[in-house]
Amino acid sequence: MNNPDPDTPFDKLEANLRALGERVPDLPFSGILLCRLVLHLGREMAAGFEQRLRPFGLVEAEFRVLSTLFSQPDGAAHPSDLCARADQSPANMSRISDALVSRDLITRVLSVQDRRRIVLRITEQGEDLVRRLLPKLFVSLRGMLAEFSEAEQRLLISQLKRLHANLEETRKQTLPEQAE
Repeated sequence: MNNPDPDTPFDKLEANLRALGERVPDLPFSGILLCRLVLHLGREMAAGFEQRLRPFGLVEAEFRVLSTLFSQPDGAAHPSDLCARADQSPANMSRISDALVSRDLITRVLSVQDRRRIVLRITEQGEDLVRRLLPKLFVSLRGMLAEFSEAEQRLLISQLKRLHANLEETRKQTLPEQAE
């Protein structure tokens, strides 16, 4: 959907960056604009996702862990595996696990193979919640991407993965960075 309003927040952002560029001649205009757009879109998408999950008593990170467990063939995983798959820190995974266990959406037991490891497993109640929620989330996702062909979506995914890889590489090269 093209926005007919010529005075969108993005237009104001671009105007501000152009004014800044007049004062800073080597300003990487496109790079800054891209970063600001990605940050803005991320915040907006996260807020919409949280709004859709709130009536079900979940926050986005909890749903991500729950749906990750749901995606596993046996509905189970070790917390350390879930950290990587659901993009969570170990401390956050512990808090999320506590919240999901308290709602009977997952169980937490010692591993039969290694008693030092914990296994998290989605419950029937958790599976039912994921099955009910996913279609509700698909509606807004499809609306958001309605004007993007499948090929355009794949291209955008590829470009964002490249951007992420560059971000990671830049982070490695600049850490620890000293203040000048």
